[in-house]
This record gives sequence, C-alpha cells and structure tokens, in this order.
Amino acid sequence: MNALLERLGRFVTRHRWWVVGVWLVLLVGLTLTNRAVGGSFVNNYNVPGSQSSSGLNVLRSDFSSASGYSGQIVFHAEKGKISDQANAVAETMKNVGALPHVIKATDPLQVPGTPAVSKDGTIAFGTVSWDVVPASLDKAYLDSLNTAVQPAESAGLVVDYGGNAGQIGQEPQDRRSETLGLVSALILLLIMFISIVAALIPLVGAIFSVGTGLALVGLVAAGPQLPTTAPTVATLLGLGVAVDYGLFLVARHREQLDHGMGIDESIARAESTSGAAVVIAGSTVVVAILGLYVSGVPFVGAMGAAAAIVVAVTMLSALTLVPSFLAIARQRVRKRTERSKVLDAHDIERVDAAHEASPFARWGRRVSRQPWPWAIGSVVVLLVLTIPLLSLRLGQLDPGTDPTSDSDRRAYDLISQGFGEGQNGPITVVLELPKQSQSQTQKLLDSASSTLAKTSDVASVAQPSVNDAGTVAVINVVPKTSPQAQKTTDLVNTLRDSVLPTLGASSTYLVGTTAGNVDFTERIGSRMIWLILAVVLLSLVLLTIAFRSLVISVKAAILNLLSVGAAYSVVVAVFQWGWGSGLLGIDQHLPIPAYVPMLMFAIVFGLSMDYEVFLLSRVREAWHKTGDAHRAVAIGIGSTARVITSAAAIMVVVFSSFVLNTNPAVKMLAVGMAVAVLIDASVVRMVLVPALMSILGAHAWWLPRWLDRVIPDLELEGPIEAPEASRPTGPRPSHRCPRRDRDPAGPPGRRSRGGPGAAGRVHGVRPGGAGAGPARVRADAPRARLPAPARSPAAPHRRPGQQDRHRDRPARVAGRRHRRQRPPQRRTSGLAVR
Repeated sequence: MNALLERLGRFVTRHRWWVVGVWLVLLVGLTLTNRAVGGSFVNNYNVPGSQSSSGLNVLRSDFSSASGYSGQIVFHAEKGKISDQANAVAETMKNVGALPHVIKATDPLQVPGTPAVSKDGTIAFGTVSWDVVPASLDKAYLDSLNTAVQPAESAGLVVDYGGNAGQIGQEPQDRRSETLGLVSALILLLIMFISIVAALIPLVGAIFSVGTGLALVGLVAAGPQLPTTAPTVATLLGLGVAVDYGLFLVARHREQLDHGMGIDESIARAESTSGAAVVIAGSTVVVAILGLYVSGVPFVGAMGAAAAIVVAVTMLSALTLVPSFLAIARQRVRKRTERSKVLDAHDIERVDAAHEASPFARWGRRVSRQPWPWAIGSVVVLLVLTIPLLSLRLGQLDPGTDPTSDSDRRAYDLISQGFGEGQNGPITVVLELPKQSQSQTQKLLDSASSTLAKTSDVASVAQPSVNDAGTVAVINVVPKTSPQAQKTTDLVNTLRDSVLPTLGASSTYLVGTTAGNVDFTERIGSRMIWLILAVVLLSLVLLTIAFRSLVISVKAAILNLLSVGAAYSVVVAVFQWGWGSGLLGIDQHLPIPAYVPMLMFAIVFGLSMDYEVFLLSRVREAWHKTGDAHRAVAIGIGSTARVITSAAAIMVVVFSSFVLNTNPAVKMLAVGMAVAVLIDASVVRMVLVPALMSILGAHAWWLPRWLDRVIPDLELEGPIEAPEASRPTGPRPSHRCPRRDRDPAGPPGRRSRGGPGAAGRVHGVRPGGAGAGPARVRADAPRARLPAPARSPAAPHRRPGQQDRHRDRPARVAGRRHRRQRPPQRRTSGLAVR
C-alpha cells in the first residue's frame, strides 16, 4: 500500500492543476445535479418485524383510511372561543383536505363527542392524515399549507402545526455551525503553522470534500429514505475528519521540508506514510459507521451510510486534493523566514534534538519515569467519569423538546394545556376481529374499551372505529403522561404483555408514533452489544496489521471503551440530569435517543484511530532507534503532541459549534463527540498511553509467530529521511555486503525487522556512523545464504521479523519469495546496497 500511495503522490504532484480542476468540476456538477434531481430527507422510525410495523401493514391492507401519517392543525382563540369562528375553521379544514397527499382532514367542531375541543373552548385541533411521511414534503408544500389556513388566521385565530404536520418543509440549519467551526479551525491552524497558506490547505480541502460528499448524499436520498439529521451528522463528522486528515499531511510535509527533503519527494513520502495512516483511520471510521446496519433499523443504518459517504470522500480528498495543493504551494507552506533556508546535517540534528527537548517530550519522560501512579490515576479518573452512565435512560424525543420558536413546539404546548400531555402521543390499538355476528363484535369492542380505560396511566379511550368489512377495529388510547416519559413506555409494555392478550381479538397490535418509538428504542438497545463487538473486533484487526502487535491493539480497544464510556456519562449528566443544559438552550430533562449512543460509539471508536496511529507510529520508530522504552515515549510525544493537540482542538471546536443546532439529538452528538475527542487526546493519549507503553516496554510489540506470517505488511509514519546531500558523509559501502561486515544488531544484508540499534533499514551500515550512506535495497541483487547470527546483547528478546518492515516493496516481495525457499532457521539473504 505504501508504494501505491507513493506513486499516487508523485502522479498528483505532476498533474496538480488537473486534479484541482477535476475536484472543482465534481463539486459544482454534483451540487447542481443535487439541486435538480436530489431527494428529500425523512425521519422514518419504522422497525421491520416489530409489532408496530406489523400492525401498520394490517391497516394499510384492510383499513387504509386509518393507516396514514397523522398530524394536527391546532387552533387557539386568544379572545372568545373557537366556536365563535366555526365557519373559518370549517373552511380551513376543507382547504387542507384539498391539498395533495391528504387522505382525510377532520373538522374538530363537526364531530360531536370527541375530545378535539378543550373544556374552556379556546383550543381545538383538527386531525389530518397524509399518504406520505409529512417530513418528506418540501417548502413549497408548507407555503400551500400556510395559504390553506389563511381563513382561520384572518378570523383572529392562532394556527400551529402539531405532530407530523410540524415537520413539513423543515430543512437543516447548519450554516452558522459550519461557519463558526471553519473560522475556529482556521485560527487554530494559523497558530500551529504560522503560515496562512499551510492553514488554508486543510480548510479548503475540507470545503471541497464535504460539499461534494453532501451533494452525493442528496442524490442518494432520491432512492432510499435518509433521516433529516443525516446531512447534519455527515457535515459534523466530515468537517472534523477532513481538517484533521489535511493537517496530518501538511504537518508531515513541513517536517520533511525542515529536514531538507525536496518538495516533490516530500509530498510523495508524506502520501506513503501519513497517507497510509489516513487510509487506515478513514477506513476504520467508514466501516465502523456502516456497522450501524447491525441495529436492524433502516433509520440508523441510513444515517450511518450518509456519514460514511462523506468520510470516504474526505479520505479521497486528503489523498489527492491536499497533495495537489501542497505541490502548488511549494515552499509557501513553510514560515516565511524558513523558505529560503538550506539545512545541513547539523541543522537537522538540532531539529531532531528539539523534539526530544520540547515541553511535551519532558512531559513524556516525567510520565515514563513513574508510569504506575500515572496509569492508575488516569484509569481512576476515567472510571469516575463513567459513573453517570449507570443511569442512562434510552427513549425518543417528542416535539416538547424543540425550541418555542418552532410551530410544532407551540402546538405541543397548546395541546398539553387544553387536553393534557398524553394527547400529543396517543397509542393506537389495532384489533383483527374474529368472524362473528355484529352484536358479538360490538360486545367485544365494548369490553375492550372498558378494559383499556381501566388500565393504569390511561387518561381516556376513544370510540372504536371499524372498517367496512368488519374485520379490523381501531381504538385510540390517550396516556396520562408525555410521549417521552418513562411511564408512557411502561404503559406500552403493559398493554402488550398483559392487556391485549385478554381482549379476545384474533390478533392485536399497538401502532402509532409512541408505540413505534418504543419498538425503535428496544431494537437498538438489544443490538448495541453486537455493534460494540463488531467495531472492537475491527479495531483489533486493523491495529494489529498497522503495528504488528497484538498487545497494542488490545490496549487501544480497552482505552477506547473507557473514553467512550466517559463521553456517554457527560451526555447523561448534561441532558438527562440537566447539569448545565440551560446553557445549550435545553429547558428540561431529556431521555437519550437510542441511536445517539450507537452513532457516537461507531464514530468515536473510528476517530480514535487517528491519534493512536499518529502517536504510536512515532513511538515505534523511536523504539527501533533507541531500544529505550522510556526515551521512545518521550521522543514520540515530543514529535507528535503538538500536531495531536492541534488536531484534537480542531475536532473539539468543530463538533462544539453544532450545539447551535436546534435539534436536541444533534446537540447530544456534538457534546458527546467533542468530550470524547478531548478525553482521548488528553487523558488517554498524553497520560495513559505513555504510562502503559513504559510499563510494557518491549512486550508492547509482541506478536505471535503464526500471526506474523499471515498479516500483511504496512508502514505507517515511517522515519523522516534527509536527502543525500545533507547526510553525514563517509566511505560508501561496497556493492555487496561482505559476509564478515556485520552490525551487532544483525547480519550484513539481513533485512532489519526492528529492535534497538536497528535504526538503519539494512544491516551492515551503521546509521550516523562511518559508512552511513543512502542505502537502498536492490530487489534484483544476488543473495547469499548466511548463518543466523547471535542476537545482540543490547537487544531485547524477540525473534526476527517481529518489529519493522523494509520500505522497499520489491525487496520485500523478493525477501518473501526467498523465505519460502529456505528453512525458517536459516532465512537470511545477501542484499545489495546502492
């Protein structure tokens, strides 16, 4: 993969203007196409195979007039009573009934005996049924609805839209969040790079990739239904990862330029190393989010698919568009004072020494000197933070959580005032009637209504409605509590488990928004463990491949679980307990929507790969050079902490900017993901990981022998090499490594597989000493069979091949071919150096 990415980097560098042109055409073309033929976004909480879904199918088949998607037109008389304007109300409901997709519109004043008019006569609501999900109707339809209710408004009545009617024509309002996030990211990038060009490259790449990705999401929405929050979640995640991936590549490129590497060579090298890390991290995020289909709920899976599309586009942008920008910018990505500076070997040594002497490196040494107290302390902090997680209550949000400026929230409050909170979420009981006489059917319905009315927490029961064939009956039950209350959920479960089986019908179902939300929550809750197992297993596989260490992957999975648990707890404390929720515009205690923890887990677990790969790859490199676990931690933190801190800060500000969204679920995602990144980049990466790496020492890189033979070979964030002119000079080695010219760390010509002292990739040439030169392995060089040497006393106990892999792909392939021809105990080869 490294060789392929390096070739891609060189291709993009040569054709940089063409690449930028292609991306510009994609952005503009897809955006215009989406506006012309793109689909709409709909919240469909249907759970296939659930009781509510089965009952809805029965209604669609046998009682179509009762199977639509209902909403309310709510009337409020600020002066007098609703009945004083009966003609205006009747004309309004007639106009609404004439709109497209309306199955039925009921005038509340024309149906005597219904609870559609409040006791004081100042509030009434007319029920409307649509044959499509009202949220799929656009702004033009909302304008038509506003025109239809003009007679009531002209008569002095206040008209609002409740339930599903309140979702008509609603579009995501993310522009403020996007602007704030991008401006904050620009400020942080300027502070880090001290170069406007270097700061703009990740941001412009993010705008290109997220814009293109959202256009693709809109086109996909023309087919399968995507949730209304899908573009917001995709934007939130896409902006964060796009800026981060661009940051990693720009930082790597600048560091290599500081070491004297040529521009084109540096771009190719950054593509093959940091680009490989982007591929691993981005692929993990994409696959983890697509794992949301494990939930078995189309709503959740579709939301994950939308986010995965945008992340995949940002990953492609990081590998093509960002290198193109780097090639166009040339030396302008560096500070102005350093653009014309030519570094020699001593300058490069000072740059490297500065990493090890930086404040972050000193912090790493401090942690590694006493790792046990730091490890125990940080674990205790994370465990304490996870305590609120024990009180997690899953549920679905109702319109009562929306801002009071929204029509559906005003309608919710009016209905609660006039009829009680339960009227906002009635439960519909569907009865399939047995074949019997009409009198027997009426007796059954009277008995069922009486039984339902006597059930605890039931406020009222409406008169039964029967289809023309007399085979299906519908009874509406109004709870005493709001749709999102725990008592309402308990009532749904009681009706299903204890009441419906006693009604005497052939089959019974609970349908409607409230019953569907209970099914939705229970399905996701039961599938959560499978998502966790799938994502954890995925991370184990990818990290084992990336670092060739089983210990590293297991450690990362455990630490990620701790950081995600802490983030969950913050969401519970803020939104469910109400700690500081007023600062976010939330005026009540809320349950946590079931899909929020599932979505957070998939996203955060994938994002944690960014920092894990970036930090541990440098620690691994330093470990190979020094053999000192404590020093390797200091060097790794010193060389990466600034980039990791900046990347995490950008993620936090981008995610936090979305608390401006009015949707409480989006606020939860924004807060939870921002806290998760903050904890991961601070407590986990800066304290717990260094401490554990120091404790584990050489054991951190353990890999079973059988696994080493089967996993592929990747190189992530490899060493930074200076060009030949800047390297220390010395006598060049001969064309072939003589058999006696052996380095203590390994035999001449034997491929270095890691370990202390193995700083050079080809043994027989000591790095930094006499004979150090630009050694390169030739794949077609003749090979000699050499006896296995004794292990260096300084090297920790591990078998050859456990640590590092050679960068030259042809030589690696040739080495594998040679090993298949030789016995394992004598698998050595003579390698030529150039």
